[in-house]
Amino acid sequence: MKRIREFICGLISLLLIVTCSACKSVEEEPENLVTKTSYEILASTIYETTVYVFTSNLPGPTVMIVGGIHGDEIAGWQVAQTLVTKDDYRGKVIIIPKANILATTLQKRYPGQETKGVYQGISYSDLNRVFPGKIDGTITEQIAYAIIEEVEKYQPDYIVDLHESRRSYADKKSPLIGDEIIYGNSKSTFFAYDMVDLFNKEYLAVGDIKFAVDNSAPMGSFNNYCGNNYEAIVLTIETNRQLNLSRRIEQQLAFIEILFKLAKENKS
Repeated sequence: MKRIREFICGLISLLLIVTCSACKSVEEEPENLVTKTSYEILASTIYETTVYVFTSNLPGPTVMIVGGIHGDEIAGWQVAQTLVTKDDYRGKVIIIPKANILATTLQKRYPGQETKGVYQGISYSDLNRVFPGKIDGTITEQIAYAIIEEVEKYQPDYIVDLHESRRSYADKKSPLIGDEIIYGNSKSTFFAYDMVDLFNKEYLAVGDIKFAVDNSAPMGSFNNYCGNNYEAIVLTIETNRQLNLSRRIEQQLAFIEILFKLAKENKS
């Protein structure tokens, strides 16, 4: 009987040690300390724009988020500006809220959009058709080059480009791409479908059109170039400008939330 009591007491002690060790390991998870830094690219020009870098002490993927390649796609760059106010990222997150800062100021696709590509005597073109750009090219090509230099510097695991379209893919009168996620390479395919599936199940609101997946990024676009030249998961979020701005912002923020959730599960 004495031996049985000793055995039971020993077993209980062992269970308590294991339980306490498990609790201790949970309690000792490091605090998420995030360092935020920023700097300018295209410095000392009217195209100067800010790059924000968030570095956590906790492991996680490297994610690059770009807004404002098209200045009239307001939800994208406003969402990117919202994201730079957060401080709970893991891994490394690089955000360029206003990649084409003059276009965002004018709220035009690109400066000179309605005046044959000329604005204040300078020629411009669609930034999302000239990637990777040129260091000594046109002004638009120099902006593209500066953005690609940031991709080269950080070699992200995920690259997200925030855009909008004038109408939905579901509008049969137009071949436009609103309400879609566009993926840039085969590596991105399943991730894009997972994002859209989760959004359509958990985030769709009354009046929304179900999001779809596409791979129709045009030549010279940021998505197309990065998809073909980097090992990253490359995605473009295209909201539909027929919805009100506040809902489009909510949709894009939801997709960013989904991205980080799936990226954590993906452990890329």
